[in-house]
Amino acid sequence: MLRSAFLLAILLSVFVPPAIAQTGAGLPKVLFFANPMSSDNTVIRRPSPETLSVAERHFEELSRSVFDVTITQDGKEVAAEKLPQYQAVVFFTAINPPDVEVDALVEWVSRGGAFVGIHSTANTYQRLPAFGELLGARYDRRPWRTRENPQIKVRVKVVDRRHPATRHFGESFEITDDIYLFKGLDRRKVDLLLGLDPDSLDLTNPNMNLDDKDLPVAWSKSHGRGRVFYTALGDWEEVWKSPAYRTHLIEGIRWVMKAKPGG
Repeated sequence: MLRSAFLLAILLSVFVPPAIAQTGAGLPKVLFFANPMSSDNTVIRRPSPETLSVAERHFEELSRSVFDVTITQDGKEVAAEKLPQYQAVVFFTAINPPDVEVDALVEWVSRGGAFVGIHSTANTYQRLPAFGELLGARYDRRPWRTRENPQIKVRVKVVDRRHPATRHFGESFEITDDIYLFKGLDRRKVDLLLGLDPDSLDLTNPNMNLDDKDLPVAWSKSHGRGRVFYTALGDWEEVWKSPAYRTHLIEGIRWVMKAKPGG
């Protein structure tokens, strides 16, 4: 009996939940890969292997009648032989998710694929230059976050009011979320869509990155023949509940797929 229990414990410790497909015949196929690793991104942490995380559940909801979604936390789904079946791949990840064929992903996008990164995806594979080049910038720090207040209220300026992922926002909006600063953003290589309004920030914080002049929140870019969209927003369930955020994400995905914007 003790030997059986021990073997069961080993099996459970290495169990990876299978991919969950949400059927949508005729809709664009999208892979949603979420893996928090050991980060504090509880919004993508599953309470149990078979129960979707907060972000996965909301992504499933917003995709209904829009995308044919496969949701997974298994890096083996991001593989050279599987990528061609998707019109877009969406990451909400952190640190170094195992089993992902990163080089194959980068190559797939460069040949015309479509990639979307959400929030802590910018803090993923920090030591792989190819992934940073694909995304367009890297997470640097979050100087205003504290244990007591992991989210802060800020004002976001809409830099590009013509892009389908941001034109519904107006000139600016306020949001409460986990707010990042970035490093390595080259404005010559990206279309900056959203930026933090410095007047809404405590710029005297000693942990500020004074080199982050653009204070980016979202951007889009080309990568070879493919497209990339990134948004730093989405670390809090209240954000995922917002119709404006859902439109932001849906239209970002449509844009990378070179699909017609929604109504």
